[in-house]
Amino acid sequence: MGNISIRKEGVPEYTLDRGYVASVNTKKCINCGTCRVNCPVEAITEAQRWICRVCPECTDQPVMRLADIDAFCTKQSCTTACPLGISPQGYIGLARNGKDEAAFKTIWEKNPLPSVCSHICHHPCEQVCKCGVLVDDPMAIRGIKRYLDENVEYTRPKYPRLHDEKVAVIGAGPAGLSAGHFLSALGYDVTVFEGNVEPGGALVRAIPEFRLPREAVRRDIKKLQEAGLKIQCETVLGKKQISELQDEYDAIVVAAGTPHGKEITWVPKWNYDAVYTAIQFMDFANNDQNTYRMPHQNFVVEGREGVVIGGGSVAMDTARMALRLGAKKVTVVSLEEGEYLPAHKWEKKEAEEEGVKFMEGYSPKAYTGRVNTLEGIDLVKVTHFEKDENGKISFTTDDENPVHLDTQFIIVAIGQYADRIFPEADGKTVFYAGDIAGGSCSVIDALASGRKAAFEVDAAIQGRRLRNAEVKHSLVAAPRDEKIYPCNRRKTRRHVRPMQKAEERIENFDDVEITYTAKQAYEEELRCLGCGYALIDQDKCIGCGVCQTVCPEGDVISMVKR
Repeated sequence: MGNISIRKEGVPEYTLDRGYVASVNTKKCINCGTCRVNCPVEAITEAQRWICRVCPECTDQPVMRLADIDAFCTKQSCTTACPLGISPQGYIGLARNGKDEAAFKTIWEKNPLPSVCSHICHHPCEQVCKCGVLVDDPMAIRGIKRYLDENVEYTRPKYPRLHDEKVAVIGAGPAGLSAGHFLSALGYDVTVFEGNVEPGGALVRAIPEFRLPREAVRRDIKKLQEAGLKIQCETVLGKKQISELQDEYDAIVVAAGTPHGKEITWVPKWNYDAVYTAIQFMDFANNDQNTYRMPHQNFVVEGREGVVIGGGSVAMDTARMALRLGAKKVTVVSLEEGEYLPAHKWEKKEAEEEGVKFMEGYSPKAYTGRVNTLEGIDLVKVTHFEKDENGKISFTTDDENPVHLDTQFIIVAIGQYADRIFPEADGKTVFYAGDIAGGSCSVIDALASGRKAAFEVDAAIQGRRLRNAEVKHSLVAAPRDEKIYPCNRRKTRRHVRPMQKAEERIENFDDVEITYTAKQAYEEELRCLGCGYALIDQDKCIGCGVCQTVCPEGDVISMVKR
């Protein structure tokens, strides 16, 4: 029998006799990562198979040199792309084997808002899917997730109460809800404070219902509340209230988001009555709210021509919303053009299908009109555009040849900023999450930021080492005999994402996307190449068997004699 020497800070070294070690059946492993996460001695890694790309006729993608194939093997995978550490290959494999409930469980155990993400996650996992990069089309991972979400009933277990400490979370958007969820799961008494009439933050204020049905948001939040997360709405916090929270709670997570839209103040007469920020417009369009409306403003777009300034996801949403509200014509004007447009390609494509026009590579120079009544906008061509590593933009324009557009309303979608009060909240017990903390502003990144803040709070309160809040892990190359030959895999194409026809969806606010049928979902699941599997370092394995116990497949891991 083998043995292993155990060394841990503050504990005398001791030797453990090992009669058995764990062994993985690589043909059955679906790479869900459950064993890796639960291994107490970090003896399990993810192995990625070598995918052959030598023959030019084998796939739709270009041939690769052997050295490039070898290097690409461990460069990326769907499991390392998810900011929350969810394994798409894992839940796809479970679903393919008829275990839909277990598949969805692997999602919601790591994602507090699975319904939301099944609708609007920008799916970074699909962008690196090796099926798409090396063979033909990426797996429709979000489509499969949405099918599972709408066909599996689940109940979150009640949160445990393991600690006496209380934590306040400011903001019930995705980052705040995530922080509240993970802190509650760690055993803390958590209260989430929200200023609006219902929780959700940007999910209910800024994202249009044709992309994210409100029922999906409310379903996720209800599940969290039923598990024990306390959410207190209509609570507006000022300096005094924040100070009181610091006295009452052991820690505060500020996840208040960036609720105020930036304005183009350098353009003369920028405060015309028909010039709105994106957040003003969307809050009115989504919720009939005038919270951020100036006294002289009204949000009439029906029968009018409009311009949306900006090139990101918010610009696409506002342009499409304006058309649904009856705008005669909407043109998106952006500094960026071509591949530099910040919006995802599919977002622009859907907007164009619905009739949105684009003028890329232009900057606003002046608004035109009379007595505070907007009548048009002058644009100038961008001759040079740069964005540095911090996201700061610089550009030059040809001011001598302006282009005029008639327009009766303008929506400015160039970014947002936080309430001035929150950056003043500081101290060793104050932590930040989500947009207000900087970084990417996508929903999945906000959820990951909330998770990270929760673990930072836990480490600070308990005085221990910060856990793996980034959920990152490395990849190792699988032995060559595990290689995948695309030529002998299924030659089925990715199911085109079911959608309402453009001419129909522009007339309503119904969800643009349509959920896969059971047959479509299963056929899509069969396309997965199964790139990765769990690899156990038997020199580190102590033979405890926890990996075998937690494996959702049940017959993948066995204990073998050393």
